[in-house]
Amino acid sequence: MPALDGQLLTDVSTRAAYSNDKGTLVFKTPAAVLRPGSIADVQRMVRFCRDREIKVAARGQAHSTDGQGLVAGGLIIDMATLSTVHEIGAGYAVVDAGATWGSLLAQTLASSQSPPVLTGYQGLSIGGTLSMGGISGMAYKRGVQVQHVLELTVVTGRGTLEVCSMSRNRSLFEAVLAGVGQYAIIVRAKLRLVTVGALVRDQTIRYDDIGPFFDDMRTLVARGEIDLVYGGAKQDPATGAWFYEMYTAQWYDAGSPPNTAYLLRGLNFDPANVVELDGPYFDYHTRVDQGIAFLSSIGLWAGAMKPWFDVFLPDTHVEEYVDDTLTSLAPDDLGIAGFILFFPLKTSTITRPMFRLPDDDVVWLFDVLTANNTPGYEPTFAQAKRARNREWFDRAVAVGGYRYPIGTLDFTRADWRRHYGSEWVRAQVSKAYFDPNNILTPGPGIFDDDC
Repeated sequence: MPALDGQLLTDVSTRAAYSNDKGTLVFKTPAAVLRPGSIADVQRMVRFCRDREIKVAARGQAHSTDGQGLVAGGLIIDMATLSTVHEIGAGYAVVDAGATWGSLLAQTLASSQSPPVLTGYQGLSIGGTLSMGGISGMAYKRGVQVQHVLELTVVTGRGTLEVCSMSRNRSLFEAVLAGVGQYAIIVRAKLRLVTVGALVRDQTIRYDDIGPFFDDMRTLVARGEIDLVYGGAKQDPATGAWFYEMYTAQWYDAGSPPNTAYLLRGLNFDPANVVELDGPYFDYHTRVDQGIAFLSSIGLWAGAMKPWFDVFLPDTHVEEYVDDTLTSLAPDDLGIAGFILFFPLKTSTITRPMFRLPDDDVVWLFDVLTANNTPGYEPTFAQAKRARNREWFDRAVAVGGYRYPIGTLDFTRADWRRHYGSEWVRAQVSKAYFDPNNILTPGPGIFDDDC
């Protein structure tokens, strides 16, 4: 074994603790867990594993739900020990990949700066979301998080330490961003920052009909004036009827509040159905974190099965698809702690080739974030929800939909080839060059012959 600055752990309890992710659906026990003390540790162990064809996966917060970051009999690299914010300058930050967005935000706000796009939940690791895309209601006019990366430091599957950007090692840079961990492990990132106000004014607007709900969000997306817009769906416990909520927000400084009436002008909602709040920027962006902490405290989060379904839909088919899906939901398709969300996105804002989207000017991420009501693994529940997700996905593909690969879905290599489409050759060439031994992130099975 190479000499390390950190720890390489092989005891049974540690390995067991790294055998699952947030989904509680897939269980794979690694042979060892690296808690690196330096970037050099990551490079040393990837080289060691490359020479012996041992599979390797980097683990941020393990927030995937289908074993994407698990390894059976291989090496898990716990990136949480590499979490330093190295530099915050005017318009940029340099941060280790194991840091969370929340920890970065807590420091950037000291200079009234923020990443242009934050995830809805700030407890996610920076390396983890940059490997997938990273979306929230802030992304509709700015693009997803991978659009705002200035530079990456990575360890490739060859075990080489590389710095890459749009002007340096561009092929590696474009492969890694939203690359599902297939080509290199992100160890450090230089990210764009923007100036933001200290306060947030947000609105929750209720709609009883799906048409006006989507039409109003389309209007706000087309205008591009508001800082954040996304939506959700909920079921009335008394009547069982579905209703919809649009969430909007605008950043501002004390003494110069936004003109909400102007920003929401001409929309088709009842003013009696609006709840408006003002509060600090950090508190607003960590509300989901607080909600998850509460669910965990009452046993409805950690250890509960979460067969999440996440798909991008073209605007031309979103209403019909969503309506058909929601009207067919069984009670356990959501659960007490489940959520249904809609995130709009302009495809013109996306230039990263590995981030795959439908062919439409506006697309929608539709999330059915199922959570079982009791902790632990239940085979019958898992089988039923996997079958459900596959049926939903096939319906989405029929209307031009694409998978967002954070969720739970049985996917073959043929599915992945269709997913990447015109970028499949680029994906294959990048894998062969940057990870020729095919050791990195085996969970998704993208390049497995037998998948």
